[in-house]
Amino acid sequence: MTNKIEAKETSVGELFSENFIFNIPIYQRPFSWKSDNFDQLFQDIIDTMDNKEEQYFLGSIILQETGKNKYDLIDGQQRLTAIAILMAVIRDFTNNENLKRKINGYIYQEEDVYKGLPAVMRITPWDELNDLFQKYLFTDGGTKLFLSNFLSKKIRYKDTQDPKYHIYEAIDTFNNKLSKINELEQLVKDILNRVYVVCIKASSLTSAFRLFIVLNSRGLPLNTSDLLKSENLGAIENNSKRDEYAKIWKTIEDELGREDLENIIVDIMTIKTKEKAKLSIYEEYKKIFDKKLLEKGVKFIDYLKDISNIYNDKVIDGEVNLKYPEHKNKYKILINLMFDFIPFSDWIPPLLAFHHKFGSDDFLLEFIIKLEKKVIIEWAAGFSSTERLTSLNKLIKLIEASNSEKQVVDNLLIYKGEEDSRGKKARIVNFDNKEEIEKILISKLDDYQFYNLYGGDFARYILLRIDMELWDLENFPGYPGTITIEHILPQSPPNNSEWVEIFTEEERNDWTNKLGNLVLLSGRKNSKAQNSDFEKKKLVYFNKKSTPFKITQDIEKYNVWNIKNLKERHQLLINTIKEVIINEV
Repeated sequence: MTNKIEAKETSVGELFSENFIFNIPIYQRPFSWKSDNFDQLFQDIIDTMDNKEEQYFLGSIILQETGKNKYDLIDGQQRLTAIAILMAVIRDFTNNENLKRKINGYIYQEEDVYKGLPAVMRITPWDELNDLFQKYLFTDGGTKLFLSNFLSKKIRYKDTQDPKYHIYEAIDTFNNKLSKINELEQLVKDILNRVYVVCIKASSLTSAFRLFIVLNSRGLPLNTSDLLKSENLGAIENNSKRDEYAKIWKTIEDELGREDLENIIVDIMTIKTKEKAKLSIYEEYKKIFDKKLLEKGVKFIDYLKDISNIYNDKVIDGEVNLKYPEHKNKYKILINLMFDFIPFSDWIPPLLAFHHKFGSDDFLLEFIIKLEKKVIIEWAAGFSSTERLTSLNKLIKLIEASNSEKQVVDNLLIYKGEEDSRGKKARIVNFDNKEEIEKILISKLDDYQFYNLYGGDFARYILLRIDMELWDLENFPGYPGTITIEHILPQSPPNNSEWVEIFTEEERNDWTNKLGNLVLLSGRKNSKAQNSDFEKKKLVYFNKKSTPFKITQDIEKYNVWNIKNLKERHQLLINTIKEVIINEV
């Protein structure tokens, strides 16, 4: 039997027609896209509409034929599922009954006895989500019911990695986005007719998997840096000069590594355009060169070298030339903390642009302290990736417009900039209003699910930031190894433990995941502590006094862990981080 492979561009409208019924095989990874993924998908579609582009390319999907018009999704299940959820949310958002009916037909194939078509979901999901999809996604009004039931805790989820939580993120993100869209019918037309994939069909599972491995290989394919290297070296006409700059490029790549070089190239694009990429990074660089924002050849490679050096010295190594050792160490600790534990890097381009323009370390500490405040508050405010990027890119405009480092630092938190290029009013946080800032921060610090916020990244950063404040920074040794978060009052205490006697069920529900109940541990200690009683936990925490976290050492003063002490510590930690983030805003 011949293993046939077919590849063609296919619109979403075609994919969500009677020509395709998709099944997600049991061996596929769970639904795992997060808010940023859904935000990016939606914004890319909107940008395609606004820029009047003919197509938005969603990537490739790999299918294995299993019957007439039936396919197993070997690759692309996250993207197609996200599109199906978006369509379901639009259906429940619109009051247009015809549009509702049409959308339901796209995502759910109703029985047609005349065509011999059975009633079936357009995408049969992962087994554990089958009933949930049927009830909430493929039923009119289902997404609104899902939000209501999720927020009232009728839909239970294990943690923020649970697929049900990711479905909540999708529905919530799309709901918020659609509230700003007036032309829902046009949006549906664009999704169906202007969003495309390369659909690759394989007749056998072996062929499908082979394609999957090739397309997702971790080898060394040509990437943006490879293409830019060739283009910029090719622009240098003098042979000896070209050889000289080929060596310079190789040195940059060797010092950074391919991954960080790619990141630096994206950072440079951001610095020069001050916008989110609307095309591929390589296509964006074509525009940068055409607009003379950078000049190909020697000047581009010199600029790349300068930015790479700043990145290595001021971000990776955290080395600054400051008068006082405690100031040097504070910068190094803070920049390392931000780099290692803030799960996005949009704050790096403003820092690179700031140092590149002024070339001095004198105001770098003040700059990074205020930059951190901005990042933390906007993170707490739930800024999407697009909103965050828009806000931080305004800082690059501030830097370009400023005559001194002090002018940048003085205006960093209060600079509002102008509306974006499409005349839309960008979301801002008013840092002039301390009550507003405090309200945003406290709403997250006091959340009963603080531990789970933003996938747990926010909790880890806040705990580490508090811990940093408890050290004498001149003698701070840094944070070695794996860092985990431990619940003092366990998440699942045994029925015969002291925890169920000391805490009521309501107190456990309300306080287990709150800030005051959390400590930091090295990875190896976390598994030893588990659900033990308080005294045994302390023995594990402080054995040989090797716990490297002041925030954890501090609980040694408590003889018992009860609701009174938990609340006391909770408020103490809130006050500490408030002083760090709100002070001098």
